[in-house]
Amino acid sequence: MLKPSFPTVRFLIVAALAALAAGCGNETQNRTQQPVLLASIAPVAMIAREVAAGDVEVRELIRGGDPHHYAPKVADRLAMESAQLVVWLGPEMESVLARQMSLLPAGRQLGLLAAGGYEFEGADADDPHLWLRPRNAAVMAAHIANRLAQLNPQRAEAFRTRARDFSRAMANLQKVQDRALWAYRDVPIVSTHKAYSQFFGPAGVVTDSLGTAAGHQHGARTMLDKQKKRGEGPVRGCLFGEVPRNDRDQQTAVHLNLDYVALDPLGTALPGNADYADLMARLLADARQCLGAIPDGDH
Repeated sequence: MLKPSFPTVRFLIVAALAALAAGCGNETQNRTQQPVLLASIAPVAMIAREVAAGDVEVRELIRGGDPHHYAPKVADRLAMESAQLVVWLGPEMESVLARQMSLLPAGRQLGLLAAGGYEFEGADADDPHLWLRPRNAAVMAAHIANRLAQLNPQRAEAFRTRARDFSRAMANLQKVQDRALWAYRDVPIVSTHKAYSQFFGPAGVVTDSLGTAAGHQHGARTMLDKQKKRGEGPVRGCLFGEVPRNDRDQQTAVHLNLDYVALDPLGTALPGNADYADLMARLLADARQCLGAIPDGDH
């Protein structure tokens, strides 16, 4: 039997030591790896980042897609299984995620709609777009902070402090937003579906909904009939849809004698580093493009 030469033995020893060092390095990296919070949509991720800061990495699950019709891919399911916490709104908003979420342990997921504590004054009780009211965004931040504190007790106070700071900022933002929209409380405002009552409602601005896509034209006809019964005649107002702008909503707006603007409640057109305040500022600016064009004599 041939004995291995000295260079061969030395090579084997070096290789073994390198492998051991690499293994120790990977183990250390795994121990120090930052936990991940996976948020279902961009607005939830924006709110979560206000709380998580640099302690927890926040990633988005549905990037640029429609949460009502999104279907998770294999990579998305793996991301959900490996995340420390998955935060979503709930089946009312993201019904296609419900099955996948049912497979996750309760302690590793947070359904914001079911968590409760939200304001609905002036809004539809079944409007799931709760993040469009800054004070509700503050409630969401508190729920996220409490769950992160449970999972990372060493950083609990930091999470809760950031949530409190965010809540104070949202109280101020709500006042600014309400003051900006209050002047339009008598303008006829229509949305393509129940999506904006949480945005306009706190300012006392009433929105009429055209319903779901299937009942879109039926809703438009019903609204026209209401105008005729009241003997209103032509009235200037705004129809707000969702991006991308489309011909169907444009035609409906013309039919109702309304101006038309497509809003972006998910912030799909915002840069990647945009925060929640940026989202609300963009929504307000886009809404006022239509509302500001209504002559004073019409409201």
